[in-house]
Amino acid sequence: MRLALAILLVFIAGCGGGPDVAMLRRDVTARLDQALPPGTLAVASLERKGSQSDPGAPQGETRRTIYFDAELRLTRDFDFGAWDAPGIAGLISAFGAGPKGISGITPGGNKAGDVLRIHGTALYSRAGTAWRQVVPAGYEPEAAPAYATTMPQHGVATAFEAMRKVVEAVPVGAAPAQRAIIEEEMTAAAAAIRSRLARAANGYAIAAGPEHGQYLRLAQALARSEATRIVPLVTRGGDDNLRLLRDGKATLALSQADAALDAYRGRGSFAAEGPYTGLRAIGSLYPEPIQVLVRGDGNLRQMANLAGRRVAIGPIGSAARLTALSVLAAHGLRIDEIRPLEVPFGEALPMLQRKEIDAVIHVIGVPADSVRAALLAVPLRLVPLSGPAIEKLVGGDRTYIEYVIPRGVYATQDEDVRTIATAAVLLAAGDLSETEITAITGFVFGGSRDLVALGSAQGAQISATTARRGLPIPLHASAAKKLDELAAEAKRPGDAPRDLRK
Repeated sequence: MRLALAILLVFIAGCGGGPDVAMLRRDVTARLDQALPPGTLAVASLERKGSQSDPGAPQGETRRTIYFDAELRLTRDFDFGAWDAPGIAGLISAFGAGPKGISGITPGGNKAGDVLRIHGTALYSRAGTAWRQVVPAGYEPEAAPAYATTMPQHGVATAFEAMRKVVEAVPVGAAPAQRAIIEEEMTAAAAAIRSRLARAANGYAIAAGPEHGQYLRLAQALARSEATRIVPLVTRGGDDNLRLLRDGKATLALSQADAALDAYRGRGSFAAEGPYTGLRAIGSLYPEPIQVLVRGDGNLRQMANLAGRRVAIGPIGSAARLTALSVLAAHGLRIDEIRPLEVPFGEALPMLQRKEIDAVIHVIGVPADSVRAALLAVPLRLVPLSGPAIEKLVGGDRTYIEYVIPRGVYATQDEDVRTIATAAVLLAAGDLSETEITAITGFVFGGSRDLVALGSAQGAQISATTARRGLPIPLHASAAKKLDELAAEAKRPGDAPRDLRK
């Protein structure tokens, strides 16, 4: 009797802890073959590191997150940073890993025999005594650094107290416009202070983006690298960054290529400021595809199906909103032919989950963390753009590029999805010297550091050989010269790797 009870307890404990190593290895291999060309990577070793229950599981369902370490060996040469092939996005999605959980990615491409090390997660649901894998558990993006790291001194304390009184004087039930003014001014003030402090310390402030965003994580990864002092600035996004750059409140900025073109020409949301003819690019960094998301349990499968539907297109003034309108127009849909909702992407996805809207259009690099997280709650589907619309958009003056989101980028994505992309671009202020531009170009586009391991998934796609792709504004002359040097070095056969930042 006691023996039977002991066996039963062991059985129950095994069920509670999730699947065993054999099942985990089988499922990881299957996910790899879905996300990358089959046979690209072989699982050399896999060690289960523990598990915990999933607090976000649907009511009545038992889920466990499994943690594991794995070593993968490449069976052939493969470039995880290629713009036009499945790569780092599929790897992250297959393993439910954060960028810093993957090491061994080599800029310019890995060679057969290279070993990647992964700290991964897998999510399982229990049905009776059996376990089945569901969407990989993923990870929480790193929080942005605090705006201030020391207690204010006397003079600063006075200014700080004055600002606090201004904010507290606004009634709790103040109009949204008043709250927006406070947020805008405080964000701008914080960015301006950090920018000036960076320059005073011979560093470079880079206007990045909101907390948890891809731009900010890339800036943080660069800041963790040696040789150049980079100070990431928390901002509201690409349009805000372009204005901070123009106003001299940032030295470098990240933005969409199409938004940079609007600023350069003084059109769209930049019409009031006039042309920013002094704007110069250091280079294109990585593609940001247009992603049209709908619920997977619905019947919306083509862009034409969005007529009369509730579609989140982004807030007024955002670069993503203008891109969304361009995509709709290319499909023959005017804004008055849909029911537009001008809400941020972070608010739109939960609304899609709750069936409060029908579709979301956004511009973001893959894999998008917010989309991966949303897949845990409800199946989502990517809607492809039509062939004629893609031709019209790519043939326009915004330098869009044709793009395919490869199957496996998201865990429930079984097919390639045709769309377009705009490039994420690094931009420079006009007060930087030629020597500084050359050094920054070499720092960002050269070297052998692993930006993925430093926290940016998109960092794997940065290369001197793609730095001119999708670039609609003038490239700084010093940047162009340095990029040519780096690209030539990258193509030179037989040379031993060396640090290209010098």
